[in-house]
Amino acid sequence: MDRILVADGNKQTVDLISKMLFNSSYEIYTASSGNIALAKIEMFKPDLIIIDTEFSDISGFDICKKIKSSAETNYIPVLMMIAVETKDILLRCVYSGVDDYISKIFDGTIFIAKIKSLLRVKHLSDHIKTQYKELKEKNEVIEFQLKMARQVQRSIIRKIDMNINGTKILSKYLPALEVGGDFFSVNEIDDNHIGLVIGDVSGHGISAALLTATISMMFDTMASKHSMPNQLLKDMNDQFCRIFKHTGNEMYVCMFYAIVDTANYTITYSNAGQVYPIFVDSEKDDVYELEIGGIPIGLMSESSYEVRKTEYSPGDYLFFHTDGLSDFFYKKEPDKFSDRIKDCLKENTNSYGDSLSDIIEGVLNEFYDYEDKNKFEKDDISIILCKL
Repeated sequence: MDRILVADGNKQTVDLISKMLFNSSYEIYTASSGNIALAKIEMFKPDLIIIDTEFSDISGFDICKKIKSSAETNYIPVLMMIAVETKDILLRCVYSGVDDYISKIFDGTIFIAKIKSLLRVKHLSDHIKTQYKELKEKNEVIEFQLKMARQVQRSIIRKIDMNINGTKILSKYLPALEVGGDFFSVNEIDDNHIGLVIGDVSGHGISAALLTATISMMFDTMASKHSMPNQLLKDMNDQFCRIFKHTGNEMYVCMFYAIVDTANYTITYSNAGQVYPIFVDSEKDDVYELEIGGIPIGLMSESSYEVRKTEYSPGDYLFFHTDGLSDFFYKKEPDKFSDRIKDCLKENTNSYGDSLSDIIEGVLNEFYDYEDKNKFEKDDISIILCKL
């Protein structure tokens, strides 16, 4: 039932309006002064206020200003009753926030029509407020879930800063959202072998975080069983396809896996759709990509993967990254990005030498805009830099 407050210093006017609305299923409140009207507005929060322009204690215009200046009452429509329709009165109605007005000598049909129209506006306002509140509550739940997912993901994607058998390794992770789809890991297989993996799962947000957790656990479980990167990728693809074949959703994982042999100075590697790492030959002052193809994990069952091996010399660099690094400035220009990042790595490795953090920051300053306010629209960025 809609609640209507009728405020007028003239008792006859109040009685007349109350009588007109008596059979209209409205709950009627009345007030004979401005202060009483304000008290009842605060107490009952009516759905509509019908008010006179002047009272002995405060004007109806000032009452309306108070109503419209309060967050709790500014949505309540006000119908002002005016004795004379002058330009000054109408301007005061506008400035004080009156929603509509009617002459004190009114036609009953028009009066009821105005009341129904203003109540419709109020109902719409209430509906929007309710939806907004529900949306806000849902967003708060999602925000909480994102924070929890971020904590889980941070336990999986830990910063890497280590030195294994003279090989220095440093990572950098810049998520686009609270949680993202990138993952990476470094594991010391034995005294002479280091496993490095970097990848990017399909999607973003919570779903990507869950998929990241799944693929990370699969990798940790299977890595020790395979001495060759291509065998590991094949096994992971077979398992992934079996687990997700009935979901109806296209989920896949791009992943590059390399094994560094620190005794024989070789890198053995395979790829499942991930962007190529970049090798910096310090002795020859040459930079090139470790080019090798492969189908992303989860796109096709029973896929096989190629394996390649390259030699390195102490002092060379190996730079892994996800495709988010190119998205800021070179998303549609992959060849231009490839040329520029090679030049950038050559410049920074020559300039900073052992300082892997300075090399990474030098690359990010070239390709990543820290001031961009729309990072959430971009992809995650993950980097692993090794000085071999």
